[in-house]
Amino acid sequence: MLLEDIKISDLPSVYLLEKDSLPNCAGIYFVSNSKNEIIYIGRTINLVERWKNHHRFQQLKRFNKKDNISISWISFNDTNNLSNVESELIDLYKPPLNWSKVVSPIRKITPSETALQQSLQQLAKLNTMVFGFNSIVEKQIPTIYFFYPVYGKRGLSGSIRSALKNINKKASMLKWKEYKTEPKSLGKFGYWETIYNGIRIELTPFQGLVHFMEGCAYKSVAGVEFMAFSQEQLEVFLEDATEVEKNSLNAYVIEEDPIPLEVVDKYQPDEGKDINRNVPEVEPWEELEPMAEGEVRKMNRQFVYVDDVEIEVCINANGKYFVRYNVYWCIVYGNRNINPNKKLTIEKIEYAANSLPTIRWCGYRFRFETIVFEEDDMEVESILLPLAMFEDLMKDIKFGNQKLIEEIKSGEYKSKPDDSASIKLFVWLQRNSLQSLLQTKKH
Repeated sequence: MLLEDIKISDLPSVYLLEKDSLPNCAGIYFVSNSKNEIIYIGRTINLVERWKNHHRFQQLKRFNKKDNISISWISFNDTNNLSNVESELIDLYKPPLNWSKVVSPIRKITPSETALQQSLQQLAKLNTMVFGFNSIVEKQIPTIYFFYPVYGKRGLSGSIRSALKNINKKASMLKWKEYKTEPKSLGKFGYWETIYNGIRIELTPFQGLVHFMEGCAYKSVAGVEFMAFSQEQLEVFLEDATEVEKNSLNAYVIEEDPIPLEVVDKYQPDEGKDINRNVPEVEPWEELEPMAEGEVRKMNRQFVYVDDVEIEVCINANGKYFVRYNVYWCIVYGNRNINPNKKLTIEKIEYAANSLPTIRWCGYRFRFETIVFEEDDMEVESILLPLAMFEDLMKDIKFGNQKLIEEIKSGEYKSKPDDSASIKLFVWLQRNSLQSLLQTKKH
């Protein structure tokens, strides 16, 4: 019998609560649900004795309250090879409970498609891009290639690692494998892969990915929208690629979703846990999609004060917070005279964002747009910075005095009456956030 040809429905089986009727034989056993989906695989030299005190029984009884759980088996006379057969079957079927600890408070089994979409939603938030899809790969299965951005030795590898490890903690057949990790001296960037429904998904770091974000296409994978290489960008990349890269990434742009699935609710609670808890929030690109020609962006605003420093916070219809570039300029440089050269202004703010210790804002699309504040019908033209970016920029200000910066970060600095607005805000942001201040004022 070929292992991949095993059909649970053809095997002898008993209902979970009738386990005492199991035979007295050695073999491999399969625990499955009413859909014949294998959720656990084990081996034993005596089936009925093994299930008298099985370590998974209480856990399976909880599942059985919502679904009919059964135990099927294949008997073996030769017990010497049981361990190898069990390992091969686990690797083949990837039963979710074999990947979880018995002590884990698992209340449900997460379907593979849900785990896939939840992980892809996390990757999309972290500015991952779809490179392409190769449906015909020699000696491999069809592969979708994803890239995530790195900039020098900085990148989102840690955030991606946390997100995918949280997904792996679920009781699900879908598992992400970090098959390669760069040395710490090179950034410790991770290379990941998973397989869903016969399609391999590969995720790798990419230096300079930020330059492909402007003018990119948008494509869906498993119902989740991603930035994606356009046909022109793919051709440009392949022109400069080495022969090894061309052979390993023989991909084509995605025209239709290669894994067509209905989108699950990305905000649904996950067994009482927040799968985002270890992942820093990144402002989604769509928050600043350009307005149609002639239209204005309607917003409200709120003024907050930090040690007499006034900060105007703009609030859009979705309740997201932004700060106008003018406010940043005034606090940092002490004047309200903005350079009239719009191109130069955008270049300056791009340079400041790209110089941050975090890469999360690299490639952010800065643009001038007309904003109308609905409270007083005031109309202004400016660049909107997400509040989190504004805080990152203010915490990265260089005062030209390293001793002062170290003193402030240690908490030993004593504020002075003549401190500039930038120093006051820099000091305050070492222990606080404007987001929490706004939430406090809101309530």
